[in-house]
Amino acid sequence: MTYDIPAPEGYRYLTVIPIRYGDMDTLGHVNNAKFLTYLEQSRVGYFRDQKLWNGSLSERGLIIARAEIDFRAPMTLDDREAYVWTRVSRLGTKSFDMTHVITVMREGQPVVTADSRTVVVAYDYTLNATVIVPDAWRSLVLAYEPALGGQVSG
Repeated sequence: MTYDIPAPEGYRYLTVIPIRYGDMDTLGHVNNAKFLTYLEQSRVGYFRDQKLWNGSLSERGLIIARAEIDFRAPMTLDDREAYVWTRVSRLGTKSFDMTHVITVMREGQPVVTADSRTVVVAYDYTLNATVIVPDAWRSLVLAYEPALGGQVSG
């Protein structure tokens, strides 16, 4: 399905998440913990769609070392769908940053409800240790994220 939702500058990857009644808190807003779930759904979709990780725990994978969220506006059941924009904003040796913007549409305009940064670490589940981001993953990210300009940070 194609959505005519304007992307924030520098973003191309979109995950559309239906807002469910069970996501609400007692005030009728999407509970703050659900924002993390929405980010996770988009992040995992990004990993799988970009062929960075297939979800297997048998070899190399990705773990989250840090998650930060700035809440900008509440979401309610009336918003119907959350639009989660995701990108890699920094590519390091063993980790990379993903930034996210969550929006809803109100009166035909996007409203930012949160923005976030997660630090993702390459991890070898057989060794139980962090590893260098594989060259294949690095190439895939750099090809998909033109805003990185081919740059890798330490």
